[in-house]
Amino acid sequence: MNSILRFSSLFFILFGALTLSQAANAQGCDKLFISEYIEGWGNNKALELYNPTEYGVDLSDYRIERYANGATAAADNQKLTLSGIMPPNSVVVIVLDKQDPDGVDFEAPVWDDLAAVANLPWNIWACPVYDDNNAMYFNGNDALVLRKISSNEVIDVFGKVGDDPGYGQSQDPGGWDNMTSNHTLIRKTNVVQGDVDAVDEFVVEEEWDGIFWSADDTLFTTDIVFNNLGTHTCDCGTSKVSERALPVNMDVFPNPVTGSSVFVRSEGAIREVVLHNLAGQAVMRQNVFGQQLINVSMDEAPAGTYLLEVIFDTGARSTQRVVRK
Repeated sequence: MNSILRFSSLFFILFGALTLSQAANAQGCDKLFISEYIEGWGNNKALELYNPTEYGVDLSDYRIERYANGATAAADNQKLTLSGIMPPNSVVVIVLDKQDPDGVDFEAPVWDDLAAVANLPWNIWACPVYDDNNAMYFNGNDALVLRKISSNEVIDVFGKVGDDPGYGQSQDPGGWDNMTSNHTLIRKTNVVQGDVDAVDEFVVEEEWDGIFWSADDTLFTTDIVFNNLGTHTCDCGTSKVSERALPVNMDVFPNPVTGSSVFVRSEGAIREVVLHNLAGQAVMRQNVFGQQLINVSMDEAPAGTYLLEVIFDTGARSTQRVVRK
């Protein structure tokens, strides 16, 4: 009898351990997370988000928050609300919007290799004007939070909120900006979910592989630092780059807008249009049912500059600046 009890106890211990192990392995792959981070020379700054799920994700319910230089709070103009529908098993790349080839000093344009990725229809140019929104102006010693707006849930954290590694406040004696400044960082393949603790210690090497932007041109080339941007591989799977929709040509007129509406004409069927202010906030959203010529109301938009995002039935997206006088 005792031997049977001992066997039963051993069985339940082993079975329980196996069940817990299976449950642990099952965790993750169910929410967005930051899959790549680029803090390069000049304005070459980008974030890549990965959707490991089997479902499309409405990005208008998510935002990027920048906690600058050890701050414990992010100002309104340090919060970037995203937009668009992110397909399952895909990535979206957010790039600092510096495109003017004549820009100098702090307005220097991003490099062509990075611009080529940002110009693909599913990616996002963001924060062209610092004072309007500077969420994408991180420089290696700023914590970044990916938050779900409707639930106020922290989905992922890069860095540690309240910690300024540039001033040696991190418990890491070297400061984690040694790896977050002038680096391309790619999430390790065994990472299947975000870091939801904004104040836990941030040890870069635990979850990120780094590529240094070296001053030695024998070590540093743009095909190395940008090569992985736009696709992600991890234990959840590999994003299906080849299945993404191609861009669709469109016209927006009149622009500047002098009346209460603007027309959009395209080669493809339009599903939705979203008007954003330069802080990334949606000012107006209009559902469209397969039309190729639509009249977009500007009644909710006072005079100023806006970004008009057009989402097509194919899943492709195009964005154009619109000025209302």
